[in-house]
Amino acid sequence: MALPKILALDLATKTGWAVGSPDSEPRYGTKVLPSTYEDIGRFAAAYNEWLLDMITLESPALIVFEAPILAGQTTLTTARKLGGLAWHTEFVCNLRQVRCAEHHLQSVKKFFAGSGCADKTAMIEAARRHGWDPKDDNAADALGLWACTVHEKAPQHGKRFALGALGVRTA
Repeated sequence: MALPKILALDLATKTGWAVGSPDSEPRYGTKVLPSTYEDIGRFAAAYNEWLLDMITLESPALIVFEAPILAGQTTLTTARKLGGLAWHTEFVCNLRQVRCAEHHLQSVKKFFAGSGCADKTAMIEAARRHGWDPKDDNAADALGLWACTVHEKAPQHGKRFALGALGVRTA
């Protein structure tokens, strides 16, 4: 019997996702949300529909998402969208009675790629070292978040993601 699933989300207008049981390989991809400019309502509605569908189809026991990074050069609309994605994820999880957690990107990068400053290419390369083939950095970030969460929440299955002393995979 498979363990309960974890759904990892790299929240953005191109939301990376990875889902699977800790004792199996995840499915992953990127959901591109519509370009709505200032229309946050339509943006939120598209994310809501997709998230509800993912919960219905995958039945995750835990949804974990990357904490939003609101850099100084982010527009007010972008900041509202990123914060709204996090807020809405927690809200939907509460309504659907799914556990929800937030994780910081730097700790995921350090765990998955060996450096808290890992760039997009390094995250994609780290995912490929595990035999995954993400089409973009959004899916790679979600895979890193999924692997980090498996390592923390189901350590008996997460050892395969640990880095050795030289920053290479031990398994």
